[in-house]
Amino acid sequence: MNNDEKILEAVKAKIAISNCIEEEKGSMNNMKKSIVKIAAVVCLTIISVTGVVFAKDIGNFIRNLFGANTSDGVDIAINNGYVSDVKTETQSAEGIDIQVDSLVMDDFNFAMNFNMILDERYNIDEFEHTYFEDLRIVDEQGNIVFSTDYDNHKNAGTSEWEPEYWGAYSFLTEKINNRQFKVSLSATGNPNLFPKSKHLSVKFTKIRTMIYDEIENMPHDKFYEGSWNFEVDVPQEFYNRETVLYKAKSCNDKTINIDTVEAVLSNTAFRISIPVITTDKVDTELVHKRDTKNIYDTRALQKEYVETSDGKKFETAQRSDGDGGYSIDEQGRIVNYYQTFNLTKYDATNEISIHIFTNKKEEIIIKLERGKLL
Repeated sequence: MNNDEKILEAVKAKIAISNCIEEEKGSMNNMKKSIVKIAAVVCLTIISVTGVVFAKDIGNFIRNLFGANTSDGVDIAINNGYVSDVKTETQSAEGIDIQVDSLVMDDFNFAMNFNMILDERYNIDEFEHTYFEDLRIVDEQGNIVFSTDYDNHKNAGTSEWEPEYWGAYSFLTEKINNRQFKVSLSATGNPNLFPKSKHLSVKFTKIRTMIYDEIENMPHDKFYEGSWNFEVDVPQEFYNRETVLYKAKSCNDKTINIDTVEAVLSNTAFRISIPVITTDKVDTELVHKRDTKNIYDTRALQKEYVETSDGKKFETAQRSDGDGGYSIDEQGRIVNYYQTFNLTKYDATNEISIHIFTNKKEEIIIKLERGKLL
């Protein structure tokens, strides 16, 4: 195993331990909060890549910055020109110059590139895995679009602390030369749709890097403090984007109330939510413990896909943001099922259908029709 592989494995181990601790700290008692927490799994995937990124390749680079949360739907959108070059003024602090230089934003996905230049006092190798510790992005309406600060928000009138942003996110670092590199943020899976923001205020004061210690065989955190503030004007194609609501018109499973089915289509993905699906009761304890038995056969849902009326099929996005999340009640029913698929507006038709295969060896087919715009 080479040094890069050691670093990546150690980082993964550290993140896994951190996530377990956070799950214990954030334990929730009721079902509703449990479902939201599934969607809030933090996927801090830090990937190191070397090479130069040219302007003509900006689409590929932004697609890559989605890290573990990437999907074919994002790639389809970018191939259709849904990406923008954004240049802000360079902000300098403690010999670190930073500029926001590109952006992707729609209802389900948010991504931003930061260009960074170090002065001679720094060793760029120490910035191979870079993370903004207290990054907070707010729009002109005061909406919190994104925040890495998961524990700093207290609900009004309660003693409970809630995160400001519930979705998953990842950071990717790419070295350009001995002084310059890019840090790319991607955020997906927020239970609420990203707002249609016209302006973003981006602020952070602390940069965290991970330095690998070969003696201890573990990464160590190193912090750099300053003040970096950016004002970003969001391109019109992002805040004027069309979001389409689909309405369920029929289902072959009469136990499903189609009036409660919610389906939303954006530029990069299609998301559907179904409150209740009946299956054979599954061994949730076995799934939780990840026993050596065949867990796949115990899963309530075996497969899902979306099909357009012209016969095209679109698989699940399979991002690391809680997609496919659901919980099972005492009656063996799936409650609050949701899933995101790679269908985008570029291939959408007026009518589509979702196909769900359960552990009862049954196929649920829900047919939907295009509804109103958001």
